[in-house]
Amino acid sequence: MTPDAPQSTPRKRHADIRIREADFGDPDDRAAVRSLVEAFADVSDVELTDTVRDTVAPFLGRTAAFVLLAEEIETDRRRPIGMLIAQRIIASFRACERMNIHDLYVEAEHRGHGLGRRMLDACADRGRAVGCCDLTLEVTGDNHVARGLYRSYGFDLPEGDVPDGAVLYGKCPIDATGSPSGGGG
Repeated sequence: MTPDAPQSTPRKRHADIRIREADFGDPDDRAAVRSLVEAFADVSDVELTDTVRDTVAPFLGRTAAFVLLAEEIETDRRRPIGMLIAQRIIASFRACERMNIHDLYVEAEHRGHGLGRRMLDACADRGRAVGCCDLTLEVTGDNHVARGLYRSYGFDLPEGDVPDGAVLYGKCPIDATGSPSGGGG
């Protein structure tokens, strides 16, 4: 390179993001789940007791629930940046099981880039793999961003204002081809 040649600034390589099921036998995954549950509780203005902090990951590992972790993967490390907690429940009037999404959390700096939708896709894939007929969830009425994501994904949630303190129930049928039948993900 000659002294007069312009020097290029190396571009920062964006980390890859992967979504996978948490392995509760792995201490790093248990720590990641604990950390993400604590972060989600913090933004939800929920105070966790020390007992809950210490037992949430082992508890989830013993139940019918599963946790999807979203991780930022860099050359020599992985960093948890989001999670989705779900479990299978019954739909007696449809004679099938549903995949109920209990929590979906993405760190603030990673919101608005499609990660929540990718996590919903991964949950729907898991649901289809075990024969579930749809996804279900509850969301607070004042969580307009989440409601928008869920509606765009195909959940049957109302638009506009709802009564203060309302908790809304939504469901989204999933078909066999890999997308919600409502036209989302």
